[in-house]
Amino acid sequence: MKISIIGPAYPLRGGISHHIFWLRKDLIARSYTVQVVSFRKLYPRLFFPGTSELDTSDLKLDAGAVSILTPLNPATWLSAFRQIRAFSPDWVIFEWWQPFFGPLVGTLARWLRRTGVRCIIECHNVFPHERSPLDGMLLRYGISAADYLIAHSAKDQADLISLFPRKQITVAPLPELDEFLAQSNSSRSGRTILFFGKVRKYKGLEVLLAAMPAVLSKLDCKLVIVGEFYDSIEKYEQLIRRHGIESQVQIDNRYVPNEEVPAVFERAAVLVLPYVSASQSGVARIALSNNLPVIASRTGGLSETVIDGLNGLLFPPGDSDALAKQVVRYFVENLGPTFSENIRKTRQKDAHRQLGDVIEEICRS
Repeated sequence: MKISIIGPAYPLRGGISHHIFWLRKDLIARSYTVQVVSFRKLYPRLFFPGTSELDTSDLKLDAGAVSILTPLNPATWLSAFRQIRAFSPDWVIFEWWQPFFGPLVGTLARWLRRTGVRCIIECHNVFPHERSPLDGMLLRYGISAADYLIAHSAKDQADLISLFPRKQITVAPLPELDEFLAQSNSSRSGRTILFFGKVRKYKGLEVLLAAMPAVLSKLDCKLVIVGEFYDSIEKYEQLIRRHGIESQVQIDNRYVPNEEVPAVFERAAVLVLPYVSASQSGVARIALSNNLPVIASRTGGLSETVIDGLNGLLFPPGDSDALAKQVVRYFVENLGPTFSENIRKTRQKDAHRQLGDVIEEICRS
């Protein structure tokens, strides 16, 4: 059986590119023949706040994609359609994360379905984190073109059911990438707090910074912020100075190369996800696959991944006082080694296969 995957793949960078690398590898291991069609460019420069869309890591998570698409150029959609038709797939899997791509996804899926190809849309987010008035219309046009939908959290599944009650919608957890697993097994007994990933407003970094003075009044620890700032770094530097925590906060403002990711998680005692809103989190999945406990806000699908008192702690989103109390509790009660061992014992060793199982079941149904 042949499957085409459409989404941003290497040399484009980011979590979905990593995901496509994993998905292609998993499907090939299941004896599928796989084609990956990617983008030449994702966003107009006006809409992209980062330094580059390209992944320059030494560890290349290369899915062998052909880069054709640009979101605002229908001529490239037609070129992709012809390339996919020449491959003659039985199924096409579209990666969905942003309604901006709704016209491309909806149009290309409709063209393919008219030729007898069935389409799956895999939703990393249903709604964008920063919304616009056009999102609803673009979302409905794009996602309604699918035969089947896959979500990565019960929250996203519920959102999809409310919008598309007649669609078949399945939930599967995000998979783990072996390439991001550290070699050693840290006991998580240190005092380093990690915030990891692109810094955008919805990630709630200012909530974490506001919590730090109360944390530091109780114990000695360090906050390490690792990731490229898509929001103004000057704003956060001002907050750090205002809270008087300069000596306890370290900023590494860059896109972290793939080969460096395991060491970043290995050095941490706990990952904090102070998100104001979320659907699910690839960062949390990397942490838990490395037996690193997580303190997260109780929003979206995070509370499905982080089980309070088992593999981490939860707090109300936006509540810096509650976050401070949970961080202090984590260190004072020395929960790191206990939670890390819980993760090690309860983690489903084959969880990374569940998404592939879902796709295989859909394709054979």
